[in-house]
Amino acid sequence: MAQCKECGKGFIENRPFQVFCNDYCRGAYHRRRYRQQKVEEAEDRREARLNGDGRGTEEERQKASEVLARIITQSTSGRPRIRRI
Repeated sequence: MAQCKECGKGFIENRPFQVFCNDYCRGAYHRRRYRQQKVEEAEDRREARLNGDGRGTEEERQKASEVLARIITQSTSGRPRIRRI
């Protein structure tokens, strides 16, 4: 007899690699695992934002906005836009 990875009940496995007693337990296990992953990622983003690591320094942000503005002006002024009808 195998033991369910989610609820801990014993069950007779149909396949040698079966680890959950039914589809509900399998889904519950994966939903809980994915939810926990999202919570951990959100905590990491929050810590990075609080530490100032997430957005770069003021100089880096200024330089990035200047480069982006230059790219936009070059792409729009160099060739005519094609209108699709």
